[in-house]
Amino acid sequence: MPATGRLLYMRSWMIGWLAATGLMAVSPWLLPPWLWLCCLVPALWRRPLWAGLLAAVLLCSARGQVDLQQRLPKACNGEPVVLVGHVAALPRLSQLAEGRQRQRFEFIVDSLLPRGCAGPRRVLLSYYGERDIQPGQWWQFQSRLRRPWGLANPGSFNMQAWYALSGIDAVGSVRSAGDRQLSGAAPAWRAWHHRLRARVSQAIAGAGLSAPATAVLQAVTVADKSGVDHRLWQLFQHYGINHLLVISGLHVALVAGLGYGLGKLLAAGLMLAGLRLARYSWAESTAFAMALVYTALAGFSVATQRALVMLGCFLLARVLRRGSSGFNSLFVAAWVLSLINPLVFLGAGFWLSFAAVAMLLWLGRWQRGGRVGRMLMPQLAMGLAMLPMGALWFGGSSWVAPLANLLLIPLLGCYVIPLSLLGAGLALGGALPLATRCWQLAAVPLELLWPAAHLIDQRATLFIHAAGSAAAIVLALVAAVLLVVPLSRRWRLGCVAMILPLLLARPPAIDSPQLDVLDVGQGTAVVFRAGGRVLLYDTGGGNPAGPNLAHSVVLPWLQNAGVERIDELVISHNDLDHSAGLAAVLAAVPVERLWQGEAAHPRSRPCRAGQAWTWPGGTRFRFLSPVGAEEGNDASCVLQIEARRVRILLPGDISRQQEQQLIRYWGDALRSEVLLVAHHGSNTSTYQAWLNRVSPSLGLIAAGYASRFGHPHDRVLARLRQSGVAVHETARRGALRIAIGPDGAWSLTAKRDGYHAWWM
Repeated sequence: MPATGRLLYMRSWMIGWLAATGLMAVSPWLLPPWLWLCCLVPALWRRPLWAGLLAAVLLCSARGQVDLQQRLPKACNGEPVVLVGHVAALPRLSQLAEGRQRQRFEFIVDSLLPRGCAGPRRVLLSYYGERDIQPGQWWQFQSRLRRPWGLANPGSFNMQAWYALSGIDAVGSVRSAGDRQLSGAAPAWRAWHHRLRARVSQAIAGAGLSAPATAVLQAVTVADKSGVDHRLWQLFQHYGINHLLVISGLHVALVAGLGYGLGKLLAAGLMLAGLRLARYSWAESTAFAMALVYTALAGFSVATQRALVMLGCFLLARVLRRGSSGFNSLFVAAWVLSLINPLVFLGAGFWLSFAAVAMLLWLGRWQRGGRVGRMLMPQLAMGLAMLPMGALWFGGSSWVAPLANLLLIPLLGCYVIPLSLLGAGLALGGALPLATRCWQLAAVPLELLWPAAHLIDQRATLFIHAAGSAAAIVLALVAAVLLVVPLSRRWRLGCVAMILPLLLARPPAIDSPQLDVLDVGQGTAVVFRAGGRVLLYDTGGGNPAGPNLAHSVVLPWLQNAGVERIDELVISHNDLDHSAGLAAVLAAVPVERLWQGEAAHPRSRPCRAGQAWTWPGGTRFRFLSPVGAEEGNDASCVLQIEARRVRILLPGDISRQQEQQLIRYWGDALRSEVLLVAHHGSNTSTYQAWLNRVSPSLGLIAAGYASRFGHPHDRVLARLRQSGVAVHETARRGALRIAIGPDGAWSLTAKRDGYHAWWM
């Protein structure tokens, strides 16, 4: 077969492979094992497109079956187990409430007891003890594991897809009383790069820099993002430069260029010495070897893998003295990554990395003009391309991204990153004082830019929220591709018009009152909307000063729903699983009135029994409790909502004693069609007398999946069933939505309804 024919054959084969791999990543089914053999013969067809497609279906089904077999058995959800194995990656540190520290890390299981729960090979553990966890260490842990299960909410990050992409078979927390470090370490080939990453990251942390500068240098040097908190990430996102926190092709190219230069020097030295070894491709080999080592130090992220494969294609073509096509190399990189991990298409990193490189390659075909134009056009093209990609993955994009990237890409690429990498090399070589000096110099421009960047971000709207439909995103992406091509002014105006549906899109206004119970795990967050007004009841759990469910669930949900202000914010009581996100919500969204069961905020009003108000359109609200000076769970704001003759009761975490008081005080006024089951389904609440008086048709339970508290309790579920209450849990069905029609009829939908991929 001629060379051109072979190239066309391989290209067609890879197109079929990539198409099938992408479809299998979101497919609801896998090919049964008995059909694998049936696919082997067709996969050898001379038709390359079908051969590649069937080969991919075969591999994805086989890999998927293995992945499912390694999942934690359902019967072991929440059960105590003993794990023995080694730490597989760099732990991610985070500060929690009350000054506690969490170390989260991937753990390779060597043995697991009881044997009936055996199966998981890679688990994600959270450790709350005081001992430092390091990559490669062998440990014995006592833990409660659960199957990989993410929160399911509109507009939120798909954690369950990330678990599948990362090969996580179970998730759990470690009981520090039962941890025991074992002698020895993991084999050197398994964790050497993570040990080196830990050494460099710890050295940067000890360089005496500010927290933001330390976080950035750790991220761009060894891909350690544990110091990148939500505030820093949000700042970078608002400027459209959060990709600079990810080690990518720029970093790999710098290291490869250094390796190429060293290889040239080595070849010249060998030539001067008259050795025959000088004939070998030392420059190309050294460049690839150093890039490979650095990719390992970066944790083999998708962007660095893509860059490494493309670099390998370029260097191989150079050694063979053949031409190299950037698009062909990108194609090969996509195929290699999908071969390594068929679920790679589930990650935003794959699409953002490949889209950015494809746009730059496409621009290179058409770019003309002088030096200034060649500097500006790549940033403008990237800004246009990232607008639809940002809308798809992050709900918007930054309008100042081209300018910010024009300034910061050269700054980081020519100054910060080279100094950071030089510091890493010196630290690994034992010259820590020199390494510290390099990092201090690298941090100087970062320290100078922080104040101005924060000030501008606070005073101006830099981030454009764009949550358009799939059609609007595709139109904007096509427009971005066409705007790079030399076209007439009329065509360019047409392309700009194609972007407008994405920029101007707004979520449709709701026609009927809606109640949304968000999936925030072991916590509560409820949104009620009617007539253009919004009430938020509780804000989910987490750390009030750090990562919490308001940042990851509540605010993205409000943004996705087009909510720009909150009329009533009710914090039932001060337990963190209800109130942790209060500060985050107040900082992000204008709030008209704030109510609290236990007053803690200077803006808040105490909710007291009998307080009531009405919205335009007739929706009525009334607090039924607290009556007096209750504390803790019994101080919860019990709120009753009535819309179109349908009553909804939100009781917070009240106990049985408070239920009895409410029965005596309110009697039949408690009757409600919809009940949010108190205290996440705890057996301390929801007694039969309460159910008899409220007489709900529908019971909604907001609790965590495989809750360590045992919520909802079996006795509570039994009482609900005996009372004829239809029960729906956020842990099983994700976010729940009740829409109330004009005639008072209501309907319930859930986020997890309908589509299910095989890995869910």
